[in-house]
Formats: sequence, structure tokens, C-alpha cells
Amino acid sequence: MTGERSRAGSGTQTFAQQAANDAVTRERARIARELHDGIATELAGAISLFKVYLEKGEGHRDETLMNVFEILERSLTRVRESLADLRPAAIGPDGLLGDLRREAEEFARLYGIRVELSNNGTEDMLSPHHREVVAQVVREALTNVRRHSGSSICRVRMGFAARPFLIEVSDEGRGFADHGLAGYGLMGMRERAAGIGGRLEVVSTEGRGTTVFLFGPN
Repeated sequence: MTGERSRAGSGTQTFAQQAANDAVTRERARIARELHDGIATELAGAISLFKVYLEKGEGHRDETLMNVFEILERSLTRVRESLADLRPAAIGPDGLLGDLRREAEEFARLYGIRVELSNNGTEDMLSPHHREVVAQVVREALTNVRRHSGSSICRVRMGFAARPFLIEVSDEGRGFADHGLAGYGLMGMRERAAGIGGRLEVVSTEGRGTTVFLFGPN
């Protein structure tokens, strides 16, 4: 009887965690739509008007207008990056590894960051839900590398065959001393790990880089 109550409680907790995760996903999608339909569209329109003006040759000698144009372009880039972060993409037909390989290619092309991928075992050793959490955590960790580390290389090691499974994302960047300063990205990763009964740990040393460890459930 006690065992049955324990299993029922665990099932209720899992359902509640999934419902909470779904609610967060819906809210992130709503915010992304508002950003896209609002400020991103307005910035793109303003940049288009500036380009027309500058291409006519009327604004080339106006340094102030050129500075405003550059600020708008940088702002639009940041908004688009935020939109990408807010919309956690589902795993595509090429699977988790295929998606991460494409992401690695994009990091090299867009940001000059080399992402090295390695795996022990195959991704089908994880449940679909666990693969989704791995994808989300790795993407968030890569975003942190891009935004904060200053590292030109990042290594993603995926131990699918380990029990529990283990994912490592490490860089050779500036690191940080106080884990409490890592922001909401780290908090979100920890919540995702806890949602599957796993845990997330971070080891970081100033000037020597950071490693994020995602441990699956026991």
C-alpha cells in the first residue's frame, strides 16, 4: 500500500512538473510573438528607411545618423538573438545529434566559436522527453558561452550510455567566482534538470573557464 501511494505521488509530481514546464513554454512563446510583432518589426522598418536614405547619398556625411543606424542594427541583432532563445526548437528529424551539429556549424560561422561534439552511446538510449531536456540545456549552456565566456572553443560531451546519463558543456573562457551571478539561464537549466529527476552542477574558475554538468535521473 505504501509503495502504491509513493508511486501515485511520484506520478502526480511528474504530471505537475510537466504542466509547469508546458506553462513556461507557452509564456515564452507568447513573449516571443510580442517581441517579433512589436519591437523587432519596428526596428526592421526603421533600419529599412535608414538604408533607403543612406543609399541616396544624403546621409553619408552625417556621422550622427550613421551612429543611430548602427545602434538600430545592433539592437535588432540582440532582439533576434533573444527571440531565438525564447523559442526552444523541437528536436528535428535528424535527431538530437543532428540538431547540435547544425548548431555547432552556426556557432563557428556566426560567432567564431568552435563547438566540439562527442558522444558515448546513442541518443536513443534516452527517452524522448530526456532528449528534449538535453537539447534545451545544451542550447542554454551554449548561449551562455556565447554571451559571457569570451571563449573561442566549447566542448560538448554526451554520455548517453552512462547510468545516470551525463552531459558536459565546457569552455575555456573567463569563468566566474560567484555562481549566484550566473542569472536566469542557469536557473532555468537547473529547473529542467530537476523536472526529470536529475540535477545540474556548475564548476567555474575565474580565468579558467566553466563546465556545466547535467546528470540524468538515477
